Amino acid sequence: MHIEGRLWIDLYPVAGQVGRVNIQSSRPLQAAQIFEGKTAQEVLMQLPLLFSVCGIAQGTAAVRAFQQALAQVASIPVDAARALLVQMETAREHLWRILIDWPQFLEEPAEERHAAPLHSMLRTLRKALFMDGDGFSLQTELQVGQGALTDLIDTLDEMLTSLVFGCAPAQWLQIANPDGLNDWARREKTIAARLLQWVSRQGWQGLGAAESRLLPDLPEAELDRQLDAPGAGRFIAEPVWNDSTCETTPLARQSEYALIKLLSHSYGNGLLTRLVARLVELARIPATMRKLLEQPDTVCATHVRGALPEGTGVGQVEAARGRLVHRVVLEEGHVSRYQILAPTEWNFHPSGVVARGLGSLPYTDEVTLRRQAALLINAVDPCVGYELRIH
Repeated sequence: MHIEGRLWIDLYPVAGQVGRVNIQSSRPLQAAQIFEGKTAQEVLMQLPLLFSVCGIAQGTAAVRAFQQALAQVASIPVDAARALLVQMETAREHLWRILIDWPQFLEEPAEERHAAPLHSMLRTLRKALFMDGDGFSLQTELQVGQGALTDLIDTLDEMLTSLVFGCAPAQWLQIANPDGLNDWARREKTIAARLLQWVSRQGWQGLGAAESRLLPDLPEAELDRQLDAPGAGRFIAEPVWNDSTCETTPLARQSEYALIKLLSHSYGNGLLTRLVARLVELARIPATMRKLLEQPDTVCATHVRGALPEGTGVGQVEAARGRLVHRVVLEEGHVSRYQILAPTEWNFHPSGVVARGLGSLPYTDEVTLRRQAALLINAVDPCVGYELRIH
């Protein structure tokens, strides 16, 4: 059994522009209630069976929530090992979009053969890090195989070189401005380079640019208050922070990167900026993993800690698609309440960044609009399937 659901995205073009957008979700947002009455260990064993997307990030958020609820002090080396897994999972998810989805926009076959090894690499990494190959038990023990880990990171680096960038990721990250990016896109033949070049030829660099507030650090005490309030179900389904919808995406994480700043100045948070933000994040992952391996004490929490009621824990993780939050309340060693707030609910909020971006699209014909909308949706990336309907 998997907790998934689906999005329905309806566009209503009028007078040369989309204008009206309606986003509805069938995601079972209260499905985490099945954990109620279970022990921490039972929940941590069941989680991988329920989440087929970003299961590593889900497990990490859950462990962090339980550790806090049980007043356990997180081990820095174990936390760093889990962060390594999250980084590899993020690389897998980004590469999957690039190798499977991006070719379709150029009417080419998906590169499934090249994407297939990504799953086994993640499994191998888990076995190289943890005694039981799990990593999401409260009693997890490390067995760091330094050589195997270094080899895996090197393999990822080589995959990115050959499949995405046409050069070493560290070298690609030296591209300093849009002109350099254009030169790279014209020179290389990878699917990533060709898609960027095609988007620029269409004049679609700023497609879907819309006002958006980036999700800030979320203080745990305030998150706990929101998730404990009578309106918590509405907050999980359609979250807002300080009366604003927010986005939590690779672009949000890479917004301070120099090249992204320059692209944002020219094209806002439109299509090209979002596509490049995914590439920037992907290119930075091998170096991030090496730093985690060599300096585990550099692990940075993505949240602001605060005092929570006894037996309550909040875990936050930057998953591939954005900020993931788990909250647990324990009573006499068993879960009395479990809640999950996923990035899709922020990004695909009915009034959020995707809705505003789609609403800004021009309308000349249905075929073009469908392609433009699919590109923008993919660039933000829901963690579930969707159906796009044009009326």
